[in-house]
Amino acid sequence: MRTTFVAIFATIALGGCAGFLAPAGVPVSKSLPEAARSVQTVINEANILITATANVVAQNAKEGLITETEKVSYRDKLKDMAKKVDSAQDLLRLGDITKAQTQADLIKFAITALHREVAAKARKQ
Repeated sequence: MRTTFVAIFATIALGGCAGFLAPAGVPVSKSLPEAARSVQTVINEANILITATANVVAQNAKEGLITETEKVSYRDKLKDMAKKVDSAQDLLRLGDITKAQTQADLIKFAITALHREVAAKARKQ
C-alpha cells in the first residue's frame, strides 16, 4: 500500500519535472541482508521512474506535445527497460547481488535519462 502511494505521489507530483529523481525512503523488507536491501531500493526506484515516465509520455501525447509515433517509441523503450528491471529483480532473487546491483544501477540511469529526454521535448513545444 505504501509503495503504491509513493508511486502515485511520484507520478502526480514530480512526473513532469525535468530534474525528477525517485523519492528516497521506498520501503524495502527488513528481512533482506543490507546489500540486498540496497539493490531492492534501486529496483523499486527504477519501477517508480518507469511509471512516472510512462505517465508523462501519455500526458504529453494527450496534450499534443509529442506525436503518436514518438509515444509508441517511448512506450516501447519503457517496456524494454521494465524487462531489464525485472531481470535485475530475478538476479537478486537468485542471490547474485553484484550483478543485480550493476543491472539495476545501469537501468535506473537509463530510465532517468529517458525521463529527462521526454520532459525536455515537452518544454521545446
